Amino acid sequence: MFEPMRPLAGLVAVLGLVGVAHADPGDPAAAETVVHAGAQAAPPVHATDPVLPQQLDGRHAVRGCAVGETCVRPADVLREFELEVMPPSGASPWIDERTPPRSHLEATPPRTVTKPSQLRPDQPWLDRLEMPDLPVTWSQKLVDYLVFYKDDPRGRSIMESWLVAQGRYREMITSRLRAAHLPQDLLYDAMIESSYDPDDSSYAGALGLWQFMPEGGRIYGLREDRWVDERKDPLRSTIAQMDYFADLYQRFGDWQLALAAFNVGYGATLRSIARYNTNDYYQLCEYENGLPWETCLYTPKVLAAAIVGHNRGLFGFDKLKELPPETWEEVALPQSVSLGALARVAGVAEAELHRLNPQLKHARTPPEVGYVVRVPAGRKAGVQQRIAELESEWGGYDAYVMSHGERFEDVAVTFGTSVGALRKLNDVKDDTELDGGTIVVVPRISEADRAKNRARAKAKLLGSGVDQKDGEPLIVAVPDRDAVVEGKKRVFYRVVTGDSLGGIAKAFGVPRGQLATWNGLDDDAKIHPKMVITAWVEPAFDAAAHHVSLLDEDGLVVVTRGSDEHLDLAESRTGRVREEYVATGREKLEDVARKFGLKSHDLARINKISYDTVLAKGDTIIVYRVVDAKRSARAEEQARKTPRSRRPAPKKGAAPKKGAARKGQNAEPAAVEAGPAGPVTHPAEIE
Repeated sequence: MFEPMRPLAGLVAVLGLVGVAHADPGDPAAAETVVHAGAQAAPPVHATDPVLPQQLDGRHAVRGCAVGETCVRPADVLREFELEVMPPSGASPWIDERTPPRSHLEATPPRTVTKPSQLRPDQPWLDRLEMPDLPVTWSQKLVDYLVFYKDDPRGRSIMESWLVAQGRYREMITSRLRAAHLPQDLLYDAMIESSYDPDDSSYAGALGLWQFMPEGGRIYGLREDRWVDERKDPLRSTIAQMDYFADLYQRFGDWQLALAAFNVGYGATLRSIARYNTNDYYQLCEYENGLPWETCLYTPKVLAAAIVGHNRGLFGFDKLKELPPETWEEVALPQSVSLGALARVAGVAEAELHRLNPQLKHARTPPEVGYVVRVPAGRKAGVQQRIAELESEWGGYDAYVMSHGERFEDVAVTFGTSVGALRKLNDVKDDTELDGGTIVVVPRISEADRAKNRARAKAKLLGSGVDQKDGEPLIVAVPDRDAVVEGKKRVFYRVVTGDSLGGIAKAFGVPRGQLATWNGLDDDAKIHPKMVITAWVEPAFDAAAHHVSLLDEDGLVVVTRGSDEHLDLAESRTGRVREEYVATGREKLEDVARKFGLKSHDLARINKISYDTVLAKGDTIIVYRVVDAKRSARAEEQARKTPRSRRPAPKKGAAPKKGAARKGQNAEPAAVEAGPAGPVTHPAEIE
């Protein structure tokens, strides 16, 4: 008979603050491997073994939590209990469905339950509980949670950690609940949502004490951008949550449904009510596809936490020492300041400022003028007296709004600094973090210097093309260089790291599919840096107002993609010309390739033929001949492999001349050392 997996024993060991090293249970020495989880490191096996200088930060990264802490989140352990005792109907991985259920889980309890002992006659203490100010309907799930928190070591460990953490924010939350005329025991909803941890996040992207999703945060006025995410601000998110609670109660008129809607969303709750034509939360949980399993646990879970909070003595939690409440004072700063600098003048550890200001994503106040930060209580006066010391933090810096299509290195050049220094200043680890409209901190320079540097940045942008040199026009290959869209003007945009076709389309205010069509792109594939996107926009399109950086058409050579003009020009940038080679007899492709320092596979790719092709007399193919070995590494390597008699004569300062393999106007007027004119019609000497 199949025995289902039961990982709970390991969790009991973890939450019981005991860890067991890998050992054979039959080994008498195995008992010596048991250590307390709070230990910094396992003791040496032998007394003479050295104590290694371990890197605790590195161990934190490996184990997923600090050394001395349990690595299991309370929410994860609670989920294990829920799957064990209250699994989704017919879908439990922990209980063999052929095993009869425990007696108190045999059937849906009658709706006439008036006291909890009717559900658990073996637990008479349930009838002595003080009730919270949220309405309580007794259900089997609610009773199971209460027993779990009272008698199960896992539940006790979870609840103990929650009640200790509650001290940080209890008064802040309950005072807002009172002011909003809401049940004060909604305090326990934050316990279930985040364990009172402002840094808590979910796999779905919810953040903060109240686990706001991005859209919910925007609806209730919480700022979210590169610098600040107020979903993690305990005070502002709590203020927003008061309105959210009030709105849900306004909609449903019942706190048990309102809590369910907070978990699953008000839209899903309304659809379930309409589908089953009942507004009874507990009935909706009994129907197939009524409310999700997690939502049917959510309301009892919040109620159970609130009941425990009102009966700490009965549950054995009355001796706990809570964390002290967070207290702070607010200081207005005129411009962007790092928390490290603020910590110095405040005389506190930077970590304290991080704890009080978890909404600051990059350890710095936002670049725009004016921001209010929190400092520990009693430190405001000192900071205000020494605030002049911070002037160097903002006196030499400005805020700058990046444009779509502007590289981070372009910003660095424009403001006369290095990319590394700018990354450090803005805590940028990856350029994909930045896009058009992002505000960054930049060194303050004069307008004249900024204009001069911006010109350099644009030159560097153009010079960063494939096989490009500074000062040369950028080759832009388009489906049709002569295309026209009536009533529109053509603009050119260079793709930067992190761009998407949809993002560029939004910046230009055009349909994504249309943008793909104009550029001959696969709408499903990704775009990549150094590509140039063509867009047709209204004649009055204001790039600056849309934070879009456009290429100056005067610095471009626009060619039709794959045309002779395009291919000739592209090869000239590598120091080569395209030529026709006419076979004078039967010649293997490999023999022809050697004459030009190429391989048969090169000519096969260029001409789209097989590498073992044998040319007949008069057959014509395209070859690439080196005319400037100094132009590129590719040309230099090919020149070395070219027979000496065919190598280009070294000519200092010579620039490549356009090739003439096929008729087509070359848009670039640079001269090329062409060597013998006309097609090659004679066999070469091969060294």
